[in-house]
Amino acid sequence: MQRPGFLLDLITGTETDLDSLQRLAEAGALALGGSGQVECGAVLARVAGPPETAGNTFDAAGWAASEDRHGDGPLTQAMSAAELVMVDDGTSSRWQAYRRRLAASGYGGALAVPLGLEDRSSCALLFLVRNAATLTREFEAEATRFADMASQSLRLALEVRSVRSAGDNLKNVLESRTSIDVACGVLMAQNSCSYPEAFSKLAGVSRQRNLKVRSVAENIIKALAGGISARFEPPAVA
Repeated sequence: MQRPGFLLDLITGTETDLDSLQRLAEAGALALGGSGQVECGAVLARVAGPPETAGNTFDAAGWAASEDRHGDGPLTQAMSAAELVMVDDGTSSRWQAYRRRLAASGYGGALAVPLGLEDRSSCALLFLVRNAATLTREFEAEATRFADMASQSLRLALEVRSVRSAGDNLKNVLESRTSIDVACGVLMAQNSCSYPEAFSKLAGVSRQRNLKVRSVAENIIKALAGGISARFEPPAVA
């Protein structure tokens, strides 16, 4: 088990949130099982879009994804109530059908543990064991400690990826804005018009040719750089 204060590296070598979730599931199985007697599935849910699921084994990933098909399960309960959910021989009647499905697949029990993320995201881990006797108080305590570390680690990974995405989007916007501004400057010089009038000309050609305004602007700049007249007569602006 990682020492308190340590974070899991869910960023290096990953490109998507699903990659980070997969690495988290693998780390969870290693931390709680070590020699392979514990499997770990994970689900990441957001306000928009379907949930993402992962697992250190094919079966664990399948169990994490199965709750969406059955409409209910310990992962869903763990995320909604922010509490641990144990499914074993002494489980409540609510989870009897789930426990029977577990037993049919060779599992003795499961423990769902929520992670603390931002308001618009929720995540939980599902620890699957072959022997129900594995689900002791010590196991719960260890799972809780791991979840605390996992929460901070996944939150950091999601934030870093969000910042990177925002940076890429901002770069695209700035590049687009730059080309449009340059093209408007060309039109202002050619037609002795104001910036709004020049932009209206770009927008008119954009609609007429079914192109993005940025594409029209870039064509003007390319033509100007190549020594070709970039002058054109766009449709009249209403």
